[in-house]
Amino acid sequence: MMQNLSMHVLDIAANSVRAKATKVSVAVVDSELRNQIKITVSDNGCGMNEEMCRKVQDPFFTSRTTRKIGLGVPFFKELSEQCGGEFSLKSKEGAGTEISASMQRDHWDTPPMGDIGDAVMIAATTDCSVHFIFTYQNDAGCFVFDTDEIKAILGDEVSIADAEIMLWCKDYINQGIAMCGKKEEDL
Repeated sequence: MMQNLSMHVLDIAANSVRAKATKVSVAVVDSELRNQIKITVSDNGCGMNEEMCRKVQDPFFTSRTTRKIGLGVPFFKELSEQCGGEFSLKSKEGAGTEISASMQRDHWDTPPMGDIGDAVMIAATTDCSVHFIFTYQNDAGCFVFDTDEIKAILGDEVSIADAEIMLWCKDYINQGIAMCGKKEEDL
């Protein structure tokens, strides 16, 4: 198993990039009121047929030639089900894929969130041409990080994959999550 949820986010989002997606969306809904964490990764990549959707949930199957097993999707599914949640995988060839996993926040097997900012930036800079949108929502508010907005600010002179830019974005994402829904006077 992966030690925290950010590793699952990174693994599934990296699959989207490998599937030739030009747009990847990661949404994390973290609700204390509903006692639920839900992570959804969707893309407009090559998609999969029904048979492939079944196969990718098997840990002894992978479409990659560099290794013989593929554990990301099966681990994500197992974690979700083990933690009192639900898992879904929807895909259409030529249109993309959506993978969603929910779990109970207070379940003793639910891992910590981890460094989401780091995971998002690693996935987003795997291929800098991909439009990457990260949304974090809790009971008090919502935070959105959009690589196209950052790229527009940077212009053509600086890459989003530049080490200083990546560190700033990582900190910006983690701060956005921490401050989500808080008012300025509360700070």
